[in-house]
Amino acid sequence: GVMDQKQVFPMVRHKVLELLNGYVQSPTLLEKIDSYIVPPGLGNKAGILGAIALAEMKGKK
Repeated sequence: GVMDQKQVFPMVRHKVLELLNGYVQSPTLLEKIDSYIVPPGLGNKAGILGAIALAEMKGKK
């Protein structure tokens, strides 16, 4: 998927800071954005596992 493309992350981080335009003054975003916006920990399985988790939660209600 798109998130497998490592070259996307610097562009996404830059755009996030641009769009925030100084509105959020969080050190996490301003100083540590490289560790804040990262590839999904579950890799390519993040979407399907998220969908399964939501279905399980809905089933328990």
